[in-house]
Amino acid sequence: MVSFRATTRTAVLIVILCSIALDSRAQTQGLHPGILQPLTANPLLELQSRIGSDAVRNTLLAMEGAIDAEDYILGPGDLLKINIGGILPISRSVSVSITGNLALPDAGIISAAERTLAEVVKEAQAALREQHRNVPVDIYLQQPRLFYVHVTGSVPEPGRYLMIPLSRVDNAVFQAYFSAFLNRAVPVVDDPSNPTSEEPIVVSSPLTPPARERPKLNENYRPALRNVSVTHRDGSQQSVDLIRYYTFGDTKDNPYLRDGDVIAVHSFHASRDGVRVSGQVQYPGIYDLRPGDTVRDVLSLASGPGGLEALDTVRLARSPRSSQTETMILSLDGPDSTVALQASDHIIVPVSNPATAAIQGRIQYPGTYQILDGKTTLRELVDMAGGPKADANLRSAFIERRKSLDFLESERISNLDFFSRHFAQSFTSQPAIRVNVDIEAALKSDSADVILYDGDRVVFPRDENTVHVYGQVPQPGLVRFVEGQSISEYIEAAGGSGPGSRAVYVFDGATGEVRKGEGGSAKSGDTIFVDRMSMAETPEIAQLLFTEKRSKRTARIQTTQVIVAGVTAITSVITTVVAVRSLNQ
Repeated sequence: MVSFRATTRTAVLIVILCSIALDSRAQTQGLHPGILQPLTANPLLELQSRIGSDAVRNTLLAMEGAIDAEDYILGPGDLLKINIGGILPISRSVSVSITGNLALPDAGIISAAERTLAEVVKEAQAALREQHRNVPVDIYLQQPRLFYVHVTGSVPEPGRYLMIPLSRVDNAVFQAYFSAFLNRAVPVVDDPSNPTSEEPIVVSSPLTPPARERPKLNENYRPALRNVSVTHRDGSQQSVDLIRYYTFGDTKDNPYLRDGDVIAVHSFHASRDGVRVSGQVQYPGIYDLRPGDTVRDVLSLASGPGGLEALDTVRLARSPRSSQTETMILSLDGPDSTVALQASDHIIVPVSNPATAAIQGRIQYPGTYQILDGKTTLRELVDMAGGPKADANLRSAFIERRKSLDFLESERISNLDFFSRHFAQSFTSQPAIRVNVDIEAALKSDSADVILYDGDRVVFPRDENTVHVYGQVPQPGLVRFVEGQSISEYIEAAGGSGPGSRAVYVFDGATGEVRKGEGGSAKSGDTIFVDRMSMAETPEIAQLLFTEKRSKRTARIQTTQVIVAGVTAITSVITTVVAVRSLNQ
């Protein structure tokens, strides 16, 4: 009996609790029809919620970081999320209407367009807390809106472009420059319906309009990216320097866009309106002039971040209309750097390429080293390179001068014969001039300094303990060096003197000195040359030799004839004189 009564009381209690819960749920649904309850679902509201969440989840925006509520300006289409805490929390996505208003659940309507996010959130929270007391109220931007801006001026594709509030001026300018490439028709070669067609089928995207044709910009005019003007809907204007933004990355020079902004990319005449920068800078070229620009302002753009620190003085060439071009030397350390620029000014940054010299061969650290042109010595360069290695042949080391400006003109060789001219020209065509110096002696501390110049090359060959024998010998090449061995013995090691040989010359590997004859001995690195008599190796040379001999023979005959004629004339004169004297007697 007790058990039955207890069971009855429990059942009655459950029914009462269920009725209370159902009544409270019904009241809640009446107050907040957008809330989905676990027992009963509204299919339309569920579909709307799912579409909204999917849209947010599938929309990927490139962000620079969290937005600043104090800077973000709301407009029609911005989607805000409202969360109201409590036993039954309320979560609602509300967008700013096309009239610029924001409808709050049970709290009325407030104005939102053209106001910062922080201002609207503060006002909305105050209104909602009047209706929902003692519960937390959170409001935040769920998804930014889309809006149009207008790009005009010297861009390939002026017109209207879709942007978001996180877009900057350069985003719109970039689209106006490259939309013609992004929206152009795409050729499709493989057409299954027309396999024999040789012409590709052109398919245009239905989402983008065809490119608008307009006259091309005159080649003398360029886009003035330093003077891009942005006009807002309230009539206010901004002048944007995109070149400065590209150089230093300061976002103040590339502000956010607003709904309906008109972006005008003006143009300027390159030679008449621009400022030219040339010389040793990272970005030489022509820059459009902004009001109040100084020499330092434009040089900072041309030299890049930190580039001004390497500059001391520059030249400013100015071309007044009434006189000749004026040239000023400006120091960047003083007030000269604040000289105001004028259109068509030319800033010249002096080029100061450092002088270098190369050292190669058997050296500890071969390579190219920076030197002081005309001041650095050979010993200093060798010390920088760590000194020669143990197997370096100091006697055969040499210096080549590759940038000599004193000996580049051709000598007057018109009075030489064919063979002499050919022989002389074989030296003038060489890319480098050998500096005759005894490097082994020059490296000693008590010797005179050998001065190096820009482009010099110092070579330390390996000491192979050989003597080079060539010329009229059967086996020209390298012969093993033997201390004290005579010149004739080196020639015999190369097979001896060949037929037609005559003089022997020895070239000292250290000084380049040449001595004739087989007397004395050679050192490692020396060269022995066995000369031969003149002979024609080709028909052309033989013809030249024959012509030269015939010319010489003809010249001798003519000389003889002249002498005979002269003697005959003198004889006639003498005979006449004698005859006259005989008659007088």
